[in-house]
Amino acid sequence: MKEFDRIFDVSGLSLDRLRTFLRVVEAGNLTKAARGDQTKQSQFSRQIKELENFFGVALTRRVGRQIEITDEGHRLALVIRRQFRELDDFREAMAGRSVSVRFGSQGSVIDWLLVPRLGEISKALGNAMVELEQLRTLDVVRAVADGRLDLGIVREDALPAETKRWRLGSVGYALFAANALWKSSATVQDVIGKASVADLLPGGQFTTRWQEWLTKEKLRPRVLARVSSFTDLARAVQAGHAAAALPEMAAVDFDPKEFKHEKIEDFKPRMLVLIANARSLERIGVSPGVVEQLAQLLKLV
Repeated sequence: MKEFDRIFDVSGLSLDRLRTFLRVVEAGNLTKAARGDQTKQSQFSRQIKELENFFGVALTRRVGRQIEITDEGHRLALVIRRQFRELDDFREAMAGRSVSVRFGSQGSVIDWLLVPRLGEISKALGNAMVELEQLRTLDVVRAVADGRLDLGIVREDALPAETKRWRLGSVGYALFAANALWKSSATVQDVIGKASVADLLPGGQFTTRWQEWLTKEKLRPRVLARVSSFTDLARAVQAGHAAAALPEMAAVDFDPKEFKHEKIEDFKPRMLVLIANARSLERIGVSPGVVEQLAQLLKLV
């Protein structure tokens, strides 16, 4: 216990102060954290100052009429979040409830890769409760790095070179359409030329690559609608409204008696990888060997 004496020799540290600081970091500023309550705002400001005195470092800096979090402040926020999660997991474990494992990815990966294998995933993780969070790729990478997520599945080309990853396989793309649309069409290009097509809204990497491919093939399809996600595209196809380009793993949602899909050749596939926060997994008893097992379970055929 003596090794921790120096923590208690100086006043200013408490769970309440740490919670306040984390709340301010996550809100972005004091005003939002206090929800406009001037009394709370003053209290939060005082508590942060007390933490700064305790740690001997500036956790915030003033910019105009607002404050921003310093690099040291962000580092402390990561420590607080990790310790609070460890305490909460211990409390839940002692109460007989299963520890949760947080998994993040894009919505299409959650729907077509993770949800169909939830039972197996939970079993591999020691019967833990699995929490699935839909996020953009770069947000998943950041959240796994700082411990807000335990695991994530992302495109390999979105990762820094030094990040440890487990390759799950390449995701190709195919044109999905009702069987009737394929009867008089021999190729993907034929279907696109005859049928209405649903697209993703502009702005993402896939949309850019899809438009480049259409230009290369000299195709100008009639676009019925543009939607925000692959899962919405899949619903448009299932409703019989249009054809659409989707990741091949979307096939789990389509009845082959009613729908057909053909690979879009020359459309470069993307490598999906599993990433993990080793420290947060160690906290709940998940070893690197279990992550390897999970990666094998999630391998793409």
